[in-house]
Amino acid sequence: MRVVVLALSLLLFPLGLLAQTENADTQSAVEPLVRVSLEPETGVVGQPLVLRISILVPTWMPQPPAFPSMEAPNVIVRLPERASGPISERVDGETWSGVSRAYRLYPMLAGEVSLPAQNITVTYADPDTTQPVTYEAPLEPIRFQVRVPEGAEGLDPLILASGFTLEQSIEGADGPLGQGEAATRTVTARIEGTSPLFIPPLLPGVQTDAVKAYPKDPVVQEKEERGVLSGSRTELETYVAQYGGVVELPAISIDWFNTESGKVETARLEGARLEVDAPSAPVQPKISPRQVAMLVGAGLLLGLLLWAGNRWLLPPLKSRQAERRAARLASERFAAHEVEKAIAQKDLSGVVTALALWSQRCPGDEDALEPALAAIGAERFGRGGGAAGQGAWQVFRSAFQAERKRRLQSAGGRGALPPLNPT
Repeated sequence: MRVVVLALSLLLFPLGLLAQTENADTQSAVEPLVRVSLEPETGVVGQPLVLRISILVPTWMPQPPAFPSMEAPNVIVRLPERASGPISERVDGETWSGVSRAYRLYPMLAGEVSLPAQNITVTYADPDTTQPVTYEAPLEPIRFQVRVPEGAEGLDPLILASGFTLEQSIEGADGPLGQGEAATRTVTARIEGTSPLFIPPLLPGVQTDAVKAYPKDPVVQEKEERGVLSGSRTELETYVAQYGGVVELPAISIDWFNTESGKVETARLEGARLEVDAPSAPVQPKISPRQVAMLVGAGLLLGLLLWAGNRWLLPPLKSRQAERRAARLASERFAAHEVEKAIAQKDLSGVVTALALWSQRCPGDEDALEPALAAIGAERFGRGGGAAGQGAWQVFRSAFQAERKRRLQSAGGRGALPPLNPT
């Protein structure tokens, strides 16, 4: 009997061990809790939103979680001092511990902002074995709307702050500047309640022959106090005197929206005047030497092209044109045209001359047109002694056209030309 009990014990022991292992795996499979909150739910351009991410685990974290940067286009992300801190909470009757991190988001444009989906790597102690367990906690995309407060819609650039001031200093301009001497203008804008990255360029620049402007890169300083951003932007420009004259440094005016009063205010700086005691700027020629050289070169090139065309291109063109003209004058069509022109002018002598030329280029029956030609002569030189009537000329025209058609058909559609050298 003892042997049987021992055998059953040996058989059941692995099953009990397996059940304990499965139970331990179930307990160690407890996942951390990740919570996300955003305040306020709708943002304002340039004003912070607090994005808080809290992570709780059933034991403890041997190393801090790897939080994402939460960077997004057109959003300034800042982590103020003590942005991360420990937290604890009762979950299902047990105390869970964890870490919370608060981001401050400063949207730069109105509209919808979307923070992409990301992961948080959490390492915590297994509840049973206390061995480190790594867990990738997913974060869903975070979306929120950003608006412009009423009254600030027309501002460009859009500056929303609790305070905004302008300061300037001008050094070296106590009297007229001599040639080579310099004056410096420094302008500083200070802002409160938002990042100084919203401050636009301050110095408009100077375009004049009297001085040469040398601007330096802007210096932007940002600071944070109790989670509230502020800062400044400083621009410096040096003016070196070159030629005599007066330089007007323009005034500076920037409109901004006061988030505390809810009204648009204006920060202004007065302009300044610089006098330069130096020789006047030389008068620049209307056409520079470089432009003169380019014109001369273009003229020479054009002359060369004309000479080359007259030397090599024009003679062949003239020769070809002469050949085409000679071929046209020697054609049957030209001779027939001359006959038609003489008929239209009722020129009997011209008709006889043109008809003889045409007959040479389009041979045929020489007597075919004699009756019609004789009728013209009879009317003109007969008893009446007047000009030939319209009827005789029309009869001759019809006879000529019919005879020409017949001869061309006999010659295969082309007017035959007599031999160039009949002898």
